[in-house]
Amino acid sequence: MTHQNKTLSASRIKTLETCSWTYWLNYHLKIPQRSNDGSDRGTICHTIFELLLNKRHLKNYKRIIKKNSIDGDKGVSRLVKKLAAKVKLDESNYKLLNDMILVGLKNDFFGEGGEIVKPEYSFDIVNEEPKYHIKGFIDKPIKIKKEMHIIDYKSSKYKFRGDDLEANIQAMMYSLASKKLWPKLKPIVKFLFLRFPKQPIQELSFDDNQIKGFEHYLEHINDYINKFNEESARSNFAIDNQKNKWMCQVGGWKCPYKDPYTYYVKLNDKNEIIETSLEDNFKDIKGFKIETRQYEGCPRFQTPIKKDDFLDETKDEFLD
Repeated sequence: MTHQNKTLSASRIKTLETCSWTYWLNYHLKIPQRSNDGSDRGTICHTIFELLLNKRHLKNYKRIIKKNSIDGDKGVSRLVKKLAAKVKLDESNYKLLNDMILVGLKNDFFGEGGEIVKPEYSFDIVNEEPKYHIKGFIDKPIKIKKEMHIIDYKSSKYKFRGDDLEANIQAMMYSLASKKLWPKLKPIVKFLFLRFPKQPIQELSFDDNQIKGFEHYLEHINDYINKFNEESARSNFAIDNQKNKWMCQVGGWKCPYKDPYTYYVKLNDKNEIIETSLEDNFKDIKGFKIETRQYEGCPRFQTPIKKDDFLDETKDEFLD
């Protein structure tokens, strides 16, 4: 059988491991979902960091540090408010955004003693043996002597722990990409948690054997996703896993795919989906057809489903 070798990303693999149904909706059916405040805050912080790394904006950075607040620079403050309003974050988020941005700016923002290769560094790597295709972005790669420090900003409420730390897919992916791009440099991944001002950094590194093992794991995943169908989608729901069931609903938050809702699709003359949206506000619709569709909600809350053991059997092998 010929592998299609679909593109893999850390987020794609994490979604697959966590909930097969979410993976199916996200990557196969491409059903749109509402963003959440946490991801919106993270996007805003990333935007500000990327702008302030530009040498032309050093004075903006200095004004913020001097005042110990983004209010120290009118331009940055105005932009944060504008970006927040665009994604409908209320004013109560402004202080949190301010605090998160300060954590990022105060933790070796310019890579002292090293050289920032390029913020938001993109990689697209195809490998034949083992067979996989990975793609993604590194927030901030910093070359320091014989090491490549990979900085990744996190806006989540919690740090990694247990398997999510020791066998972190994202850290493995970045380390592998780093070895392919800069083979003479030792990759060190530093997750910078913006909501933890006192101890924001979690650091991970892997030896060559672990990285080689991870490559074989990617080949397993590559094979699995190319066979993935609706039956697979119904086999590994988050609700069936004690570790992941919180993702269905916790506190005031719940999975955007849990309940039914209406969405819209933009189709070409071959009836192929070009774009999806929660609102009927597509641009450039001339020559396209717009359909209203109904998502019926997560089936796991209606019928019991048999669990798929594939990921449980293979996901930790690369660390053996």
